[in-house]
Amino acid sequence: MEGFNVEMEIQRRQSQAAHSVVKLAVGSASEFTERVVDTEFLGYDTLSTRAVVEGLLVNGNPVIQVSEGSDVEILLNKTPFYAESGGQIGDNGYIYVSEAESTVKTIVEIKDVQKSLGSIFVHKGTIREGAIKIGSEVEAEVDAKLRQRAKVHHTATHLLQAALKSVTSQETSQAGSLVAFDRLRFDFNFHRPLLDQEIMEIERIINRWIGDATDLETKVMALTEAKRVGAIAMFGEKYGEQVRVVEVPGVSMELCGGTHVRNTSEIRGFKVVSEQGIASGIRRIEAVAGEAFIDYMNVQDSHMKHICSTLKVKPEDVTPRVESLLEEIRMVRSEVSAVRAKAAVYKASMVASKAFSIGASNTVRVIVENMDDIDADSLRSAAEYLMDSLQDPAAIVLGSCPGDGKVSLVAAFSPGVVGLGIQAGKFVGPIAKLCGGGGGGRPNFAQAGGRKPENLSNALEKARTDLVAILSEKVK
Repeated sequence: MEGFNVEMEIQRRQSQAAHSVVKLAVGSASEFTERVVDTEFLGYDTLSTRAVVEGLLVNGNPVIQVSEGSDVEILLNKTPFYAESGGQIGDNGYIYVSEAESTVKTIVEIKDVQKSLGSIFVHKGTIREGAIKIGSEVEAEVDAKLRQRAKVHHTATHLLQAALKSVTSQETSQAGSLVAFDRLRFDFNFHRPLLDQEIMEIERIINRWIGDATDLETKVMALTEAKRVGAIAMFGEKYGEQVRVVEVPGVSMELCGGTHVRNTSEIRGFKVVSEQGIASGIRRIEAVAGEAFIDYMNVQDSHMKHICSTLKVKPEDVTPRVESLLEEIRMVRSEVSAVRAKAAVYKASMVASKAFSIGASNTVRVIVENMDDIDADSLRSAAEYLMDSLQDPAAIVLGSCPGDGKVSLVAAFSPGVVGLGIQAGKFVGPIAKLCGGGGGGRPNFAQAGGRKPENLSNALEKARTDLVAILSEKVK
């Protein structure tokens, strides 16, 4: 009780310092003050502002002050930082503190901003220098380059939705989105993959709109009025009576609280990176715009130049040259496979003399051999050759280590052996397990593999022992 009372007193003092306690959903159910009011967002018009620290959290707990090296969540009375919502990720940047009585400047690196309880912005970051405390006056500054990347991708997302509807169907609708600094992701309802021609048309339309250099128009109006004029609602968003409408005149009009470019020319260029299905009836497009578009195209151009240099052809000749090389490779592989099969058959002819017999009247011919490094297909050819060479009944088990830490196994049993109740598929599985793998197949023929070539000799020895024991019992 004494320890409890001490901790309770500490908590009481912290609570008084932080005023009345309420629940604030910041990841976990963290506690904070009811003095914290909604954060005033200034980020549409400015990327920096003076503000006051209203609250601090460390590991979900309210504190009075935080020092260098600590991760912290900061609540400000106003902020230029955009908090993650509507698919757009939170801003990055810095919060600076310069106390009048101190020459030490506090620097807090902000890596994420989230909303809590509706409109309270929680700035998540790490204190790189100095210390920060409740009541400090700070300078909050957004990373302008990253904000521009987010704005470009957000406006490009609006253009993408409009272009998708134009190319596919007006019934195509958004089913989710991500607006990041390096890319955008757009999920939509559609019943099939987009054709290459459709993707090219979408890119062509969007890049034409970008080139039109159209000024965006942003208005705040009643929700009923926004619906009346045809504004499209963002998937999964909840709206109040007053809404923000972002319009690219003649192209799109959407309800959106995100940040956007002032003119479509700022987007510079748009490119679809991938299109794929992620669920039944849901497709996903990933794309890049702005600086990310330039970076992506530079990388692609670098790859193409390297390919052209390697193949010694012009860009327009790359495709036919690659197709020609692939055909050559297919022919060479076919020839190599044939040579390997012949080599395997020759090797099999050399081990045929190692066959031994089990039984007196109904003799079964048996071969269990390590074929060294021949590949799985050639091992099969060797087993087939030996089966044709030996008279029925015969049982053959071959193993090899073709490289890359692989083991190949083949079991081939003639009809006479299968008739004794011994099946190749069931026999080879336990043998393969000794080599760290498995396999199976038909009663008369089965293949298996493994990843422990060092165990092959022991595995083949077990195969030999088991076959002798089983067949000796069957052909008494």
